[in-house]
Amino acid sequence: MTGSESHTAEDHARNYALLQWTLIAVGVVFVLFSAYDRSGSDPANSRLATIFSLTRDGSFYIDRPLDEDPNPFEQRTIDKVMVRGERINDAVHGGRLISSKPPILTLLMTGEYIVMNRLFGWDLDDPDEVERMLMWMTITLVGGGYLLALVLFRKTVAFLTDDPFVCTLLLGCLAFCTQLWGYSSLLNNHVPAVGMLMIALYVCVGIATGRLDPSPWLFVAFGFGAAMVLTIDLPVTVFPAVAGLYLAWRFPRQAIPWVIVGAFVPLAVHFGIMYGITGSLLPVQVRGELYHFQSSFWRYPIQMDALNEPRLTYIATMTIGRKGIFLLYPVLLFGIIGALYALARSELTYRRLVLAGLAGFLLMGLYYGTRTNNYGGECYGFRWFIGAMPVLMLMATPVMPHFKRGWRWAIVALLIGVSFYSAYESTGVGWRASQEWTCRYFGPSY
Repeated sequence: MTGSESHTAEDHARNYALLQWTLIAVGVVFVLFSAYDRSGSDPANSRLATIFSLTRDGSFYIDRPLDEDPNPFEQRTIDKVMVRGERINDAVHGGRLISSKPPILTLLMTGEYIVMNRLFGWDLDDPDEVERMLMWMTITLVGGGYLLALVLFRKTVAFLTDDPFVCTLLLGCLAFCTQLWGYSSLLNNHVPAVGMLMIALYVCVGIATGRLDPSPWLFVAFGFGAAMVLTIDLPVTVFPAVAGLYLAWRFPRQAIPWVIVGAFVPLAVHFGIMYGITGSLLPVQVRGELYHFQSSFWRYPIQMDALNEPRLTYIATMTIGRKGIFLLYPVLLFGIIGALYALARSELTYRRLVLAGLAGFLLMGLYYGTRTNNYGGECYGFRWFIGAMPVLMLMATPVMPHFKRGWRWAIVALLIGVSFYSAYESTGVGWRASQEWTCRYFGPSY
């Protein structure tokens, strides 16, 4: 390569890097201006109930004695369970109520509330100030997770390909053609979990491709990211679990002790709280009996939460039907194509990484397909697959160069167009069902 050609290649790479950072900046600006009025509803009230109880009563229990004023947020949420009670007939009696949301994210929100209360005097008793606090909690915790995910995805996909165009295309697709965009300004646990997931994937993919040298601090970072995923969005842990098995097999003496060091604090806090308030280390989500207390919404659910479709219908709908991630966000099909390509080509570079991603996605799909029934409730799309979306986009890396030529560009443009529209539509929906464009063609979800 001549000096002139080298200079041109450097300019080319620099221009693409500028475009990538521009995409990330646009995503951040969107979060800053769109979080307002999209952060409330049940996912917020359930966590606010715990914040209220922690700061007023010093307890994770959100019920109060009859001679005291009730916890206002506890009365507004259905996302609560009864623990330490006695099961009589078909209901739990005599226990204490807690939020069904895992505690770590709520603890971070509590810390933010204390800071805002001390600095600005904002209080949970004022509805306007609650909305203002929720806006900033969403910007920092959810928008921050979105930003972290995009920054680390940019670095991770560069481990898999030297083509700056492919890197830019996949980054743009993740940022604005998946559910991450619509949920980046809506209070939820999925996007922060994706940010933590990308820490683990960045370390694993970097080491597996030889782009990063294995070192204690990287294994500590992996352990921290993986543990935070477990404490924020449990089913997404399947991906760092698969990655952790690889690191433990490849570098047992280095990886195992340092990963434990990184994971210790988040896991100790999470399981310590869970055991202290429930008497069990198991998450409440796998203890269905806790939802069936006397006044629980979940004893007699309605609308989306009362669905009882055949399993094959449910699985088809959450993948290719009106709530389907591959119909609403067809750019994710490139990840499936990448997996099929890896299955057919034993000589494919990084084949094992792609197949590991496929295994994780299938395990996640199997769990949701057999253990859930309501598509994530009142929401846009199948929100429980948000954690799989960066993995699917990384799995697309091997096949994207094949779509840069000829008529294949028309397929790419079509899939990007549909995905972008779905992502854009979801940015204005919030916690409501049957708002997807697919419901206008195939009917509502219930």
